[in-house]
Amino acid sequence: MSYSPMRIGGLVSGMDIDQIVSDLMKAERTRVDKLYQQKQIMEWQKADYRDINLKLRSLYNTSFDMTLSSSYLKYKAVGTMNDGADFSKYFSVSPGASAVPGDYKVEVQQIASYAKLESSKAVTKPLTGSELSGQIEITDGGKFSVTIDGVKKTVELDAGNYDTSNADDLEALAQDLEKAINTAFGWQGDGNGDTISGIKRVQVNIQNNKLTIQPAENFHKVPITLNAAEGDTTLSKLGFADGAAYSPLNLNTSLKSQISGSIEGSTISFNINGKAFEFDSNASLKTILDKINNTADIGVTARYDTLTDKVVLTSKETGLGAKIEITEDSGLFNALGFNAAEAVGQNARIVLNNTVVEKSANDFTVNGMSFSLKETMETGKAATFRLENDADAAVESIKKYVELYNETIDMINGKLSEERYRKFPPLTDEQKSAMSENDIKLWEEKAKSGLLRSDSLLDGIVRKLRSAVSTPVSGLAKGMNTLSAIGITTNDWKEKGKLYIDEEKLRDAITKDPEGVMKLFNASGDDSSSQGVATRFYDILKGGIQDITEKAGGGEYQIYDDSILGKQIRDMEDRILNLEEKLVQTEERYWQKFTAMEQAIQYANQQSMWLSMQFNMYTGS
Repeated sequence: MSYSPMRIGGLVSGMDIDQIVSDLMKAERTRVDKLYQQKQIMEWQKADYRDINLKLRSLYNTSFDMTLSSSYLKYKAVGTMNDGADFSKYFSVSPGASAVPGDYKVEVQQIASYAKLESSKAVTKPLTGSELSGQIEITDGGKFSVTIDGVKKTVELDAGNYDTSNADDLEALAQDLEKAINTAFGWQGDGNGDTISGIKRVQVNIQNNKLTIQPAENFHKVPITLNAAEGDTTLSKLGFADGAAYSPLNLNTSLKSQISGSIEGSTISFNINGKAFEFDSNASLKTILDKINNTADIGVTARYDTLTDKVVLTSKETGLGAKIEITEDSGLFNALGFNAAEAVGQNARIVLNNTVVEKSANDFTVNGMSFSLKETMETGKAATFRLENDADAAVESIKKYVELYNETIDMINGKLSEERYRKFPPLTDEQKSAMSENDIKLWEEKAKSGLLRSDSLLDGIVRKLRSAVSTPVSGLAKGMNTLSAIGITTNDWKEKGKLYIDEEKLRDAITKDPEGVMKLFNASGDDSSSQGVATRFYDILKGGIQDITEKAGGGEYQIYDDSILGKQIRDMEDRILNLEEKLVQTEERYWQKFTAMEQAIQYANQQSMWLSMQFNMYTGS
């Protein structure tokens, strides 16, 4: 179908053709607008149904939880250590529904641990001076500067003579240098070199007649730089060049060039728990650690501790079954300071009522009690506790369940009784363009109101839930077969089934007969009359959720909306599309007619002008 690419109306007739066609089309669009409004109402209804379904699903899931004995048979452990202290320092215990009330005695003899291997010393190569020889004389006022982690201090050595051929003199030189550097940064020590105040930042050693400087064993590994004082040769006498520096290990550069130990050969090869690894001899530590960590079947993680400058291997699991076994050819782990080639984890071990219990992890369950071990007890210490019914916890579970039930029926009853404002249909786009945002919001609040008023599907679900609450559970003792018997009742009929809880009465019922309260909720019978309240809810809600899903879609695993409303909305969209195409044709037809009228008027005007010219010509002659 061809359409006019350009429309210019009224040039001949003087009529506002655009406005005339627009007004004509408004009347034509009435049917389409009504379909749009009907479609919008169905979409709003579908959204309301789905919101309710979400609430029903929440109550459905909680109803399942309330069919479990753990929601009612709750216990708490009450007790202390044998010295009266709190036992939570050593372990925590959480009784489950299958726990047996009574007295218990616990000794925590051992905590489960990982298998672990680590460097016995810092792995990074220390700053090493040149070999010392002959007599070293330190004169008064000899000094140099040391920068530790960006902080620069001047170091002044006491005057002294050191014979480098004498091991004791070299050791004394190392001690004097260490003391001088640390003192410059605020450290004070006694005659034995023990700390009185401050922090020891560096350690100085003598190795093969060479002084070595690096961060102290218990100080974090930071850069250290030495600089000579102008005109002073003290630093060079100690074997260090101006600007000599210690740098922490760089994970991304060659490991071999940075560590004090030596790695033999052109490759680095080793086995961990039977798995072979091989790298180029210039591989970085990061490359090696990443490869170990990405090899899942060895059950080991590897890391570099930047604080201690050590490499640490740890098993992924705890217990006796956890192990680390290393075999190697290139001497990597020896160079990293590993003193052992294998390690195993240990089991957790407690003595529970004189019976030894061992587990591979610190969190485990015994006799329905979940233990979490924290610390080993000293010899002679033990904890005693009693498992008692925890009525408060059971009351809390039931309270939350009742609150969710009340929220659910309040939501549905609100929709069922919501007022319907039929004079406020959904707004069209044209209507919205003429209104403010606030006016649109207020209008749509009324337009959306009451769309599920007196809905038979929702009304049926509420009626079934209220019946499930009020109907006695057959087969139970007469004093424990209704919710009202344990303090859960309704109030005014106008509240449409809302429940209220007398907490004291409920607590008393749970304390006296926890199993009776449990059966009132979770009894499973052949029919609804012998089922507990939560069991009834579970079946009612399952059917209700399915019915609403069939009506409005939104199922848990639903990809294509095949619901009743979904099909109606798609059908409505097809009808709207067809009508929109017809509207385009109708508008074009109007324009063709008005264009023809314009052409006819123009032709008539031309004829009139010709006749007028002819008359004028004859009259003149």
